[in-house]
Amino acid sequence: MVAITKQLEMAAAKKAILSANKNLGLNFTEVASALDVDPRTIYRYKNNESAPSPDVRERLSKLREISQLLSEVFVNQKASYSWLYTEVPMLRGQLPIDLIRSGDLDKVISVLAGLYSGAFS
Repeated sequence: MVAITKQLEMAAAKKAILSANKNLGLNFTEVASALDVDPRTIYRYKNNESAPSPDVRERLSKLREISQLLSEVFVNQKASYSWLYTEVPMLRGQLPIDLIRSGDLDKVISVLAGLYSGAFS
């Protein structure tokens, strides 16, 4: 049972990393920064060589949530990228992508969730 759980965790980590790369435009070093891990760790996750710790799984979940919210809020990936690389007043003029890269994922989720719910329209 433990082996199956570990395999599922490794597969989920790999999927989240590849999704962050594709949907958020983050390179693997930036994903590592967002997750507060060494870039070599990202390569181990990506190659199914190790499973993430609970803390890293939590941050991976937040990256997936950001990706999902972007796809719900914006009509296409170009619009998502435009928002990620634009100063956002609700983020005190910061770029969402910079917050993601620094691991400050909750602020980005909060603003995207507000946009999704219509709170900031």
